[in-house]
Amino acid sequence: MTSVPSRRLPSSGSNPPAFPLGLLAVLLTLLSVSSCELFRPVDSTRPSTTDRTDREKEDLDPVQSRRVFDPETGTYVTVNAPTIPMDTVQWTEVTTGENGPITADTSFVYVAPIPAAPGLPPVRQTGTGRNGSRLLTGYGVDFVLPFLTDRNRGEQEQIDPNSLWALHFYSGAEMALDELRTESISFDVRVQDSRASVSKLDAVIGSDAFQRSQLIIGPYVKEQVTQVAEAVRGLEKVLISPYSAATGITESNTNYIQVNPTLETHLRSLLGHAFRTQGADRIVLVAPAGERQRLAYFQDEYKLLTGDDQVEPLEELIISGAVPDLSQYLRGRRTVFMVPVYADEAFVSNFLRQAYQNTVSERGDNVAIYGLPQWAGFERLNGDFIEGTNVHISSSVFLDPLDPGVRQFRREFYDRFATLPRDEAYIGYDITRYFLKMAARYGTRFQFELERNPEDLLHTSFRFAPVAVVPASATDLEEAVIDRFENKFVNILRYSDYAYRRVN
Repeated sequence: MTSVPSRRLPSSGSNPPAFPLGLLAVLLTLLSVSSCELFRPVDSTRPSTTDRTDREKEDLDPVQSRRVFDPETGTYVTVNAPTIPMDTVQWTEVTTGENGPITADTSFVYVAPIPAAPGLPPVRQTGTGRNGSRLLTGYGVDFVLPFLTDRNRGEQEQIDPNSLWALHFYSGAEMALDELRTESISFDVRVQDSRASVSKLDAVIGSDAFQRSQLIIGPYVKEQVTQVAEAVRGLEKVLISPYSAATGITESNTNYIQVNPTLETHLRSLLGHAFRTQGADRIVLVAPAGERQRLAYFQDEYKLLTGDDQVEPLEELIISGAVPDLSQYLRGRRTVFMVPVYADEAFVSNFLRQAYQNTVSERGDNVAIYGLPQWAGFERLNGDFIEGTNVHISSSVFLDPLDPGVRQFRREFYDRFATLPRDEAYIGYDITRYFLKMAARYGTRFQFELERNPEDLLHTSFRFAPVAVVPASATDLEEAVIDRFENKFVNILRYSDYAYRRVN
């Protein structure tokens, strides 16, 4: 395991750790965008307004006349001017005290819930985007991460291992912030320690720093993610959850963005890849006894892939006890086994061994096995079995060591922090860079533009989409509402030459 140099962290829970980062309060110059008017040339194909009909060529009186009674002569005469007094206009000078003069500057001061921090200029609104999004001259960003500074006292030489996730994540975020500074984007960044404590997080949510923020990145623990998600509900704030893949974090909350795909998304992506690429004659769903409920996701996705609600369900193999002989599933056909098991390493190992023994003569050409991200960490899986049975797994993170961007980030991270980056450093870099640029471009409600802005990053790709749910009280599917925004991209990895490589 890569260790972080033993620099000491401050004991104060309200301050960020000293290694490898410090409390960041960055004020950058926001790239101002000027608007311009568009002019169209005169359309010469339209009829000329100077053309007159014969009726319009008749002579007209310069002023419409009328007949009035002249009391001096006792007769009616024709006049070409008004004969009754005209109303007079009373002009009153208005002071500029309350309403102010009209000027060419259409910007106005954005009234923040909490005034700007001392020394920082007030935030101004420069325009309005779609869905009521407000474009501002600056955005508050609050990193709420489990630095666990209360566990890292000054007398300790080693950092608590549980702090490393936050340390590496924010170290990567710092590198992204440096890049954004060169692009003249203004952000007021603050760092707060959640300490993995509900009571501590209550204090964080009530702080002025949190109230000034439009973007909150973190926290880590599921219960705390729910806590913050409810705190931003209905406000002009967006919670970006970098880690939690759980469902049921919050309900009908358009201010919640889930970066890590859920288990349902992983299962649907696995079946979709197998369906499109394997050319299988047979797809078999496999589960130990008691875990059959996960197979329902595959059955639902299969209906969508075939476009037939009445399609015959996929075969299911429910195993109780030892893994049976699989030759009957492989003889004379190409078969895909979908095995959504993530905790039982012994079951996965035995299944791969049985499949390998029944297909070794055909060198794996008649089988493919799809599994979950946890398989990459299993230590008892035989490499020959994995490669010989054409194993594919899903993953929310994949770092290609040959990718030039990954290699450059690794080198710069080491030069800056004197340690090699963990996966969290790449995630922190990608998330910070992507979402802060989205806010700068689309404003306070940028989440509604995520679907239109896919991007390939170092550790994965972002393909966000709104997740719709139908309320229990609804009587029609058209009453569905947005539950959250979720990244729907899942890396599909294939084991080849004793390493996993991305194939999508």
